[in-house]
Amino acid sequence: ELFEKTGRRTVPYLEDPNNPELAGGMFESEDIIDYLLETYSPVGEYDAKALWPMRGPFADTTSTISTVFRGLAGGTSPPNVLPVNSEVLPITVWGYECSPFVKPVREALSSLGLPHVLIPCSRGSENRQKLIERTGCDFQVPQLEDPNLPEFGVLAESSCIVDYLNAVYTSSNE
Repeated sequence: ELFEKTGRRTVPYLEDPNNPELAGGMFESEDIIDYLLETYSPVGEYDAKALWPMRGPFADTTSTISTVFRGLAGGTSPPNVLPVNSEVLPITVWGYECSPFVKPVREALSSLGLPHVLIPCSRGSENRQKLIERTGCDFQVPQLEDPNLPEFGVLAESSCIVDYLNAVYTSSNE
């Protein structure tokens, strides 16, 4: 789909439906970070020096090391992935980027080729409070909602979610 739309197969790629001027989308990590900060952060309320771990050679090196240590999780699809996975409705995951509990779920979604939306709910965000209100429980991530099988409701606990995804979106648990 990305190649058909842009002629490129590289990621990351950002589309912002809130900005018609960005109709063609955007590539390149540094450009995307700059765009998001300039567009969505309160003016002058972030310290650019505090963002150095997200940028440049440090981010590239640490991301690569992390990926290698996790066995390239999320980087390849298992042979028993269902061919229709890319056509299902997007699955919703509530979590935040640095959570070690959200990472295995996002890796499973990626390796299974499942479209998904992450609802970010880091400390201080309105989404965190919305999640607490929706579940009526203390804050816990990840939480997953699958519109393709709504009878399962909201799933929690990383290992349970990964087991569910593998059971539903592969031809067997090989």
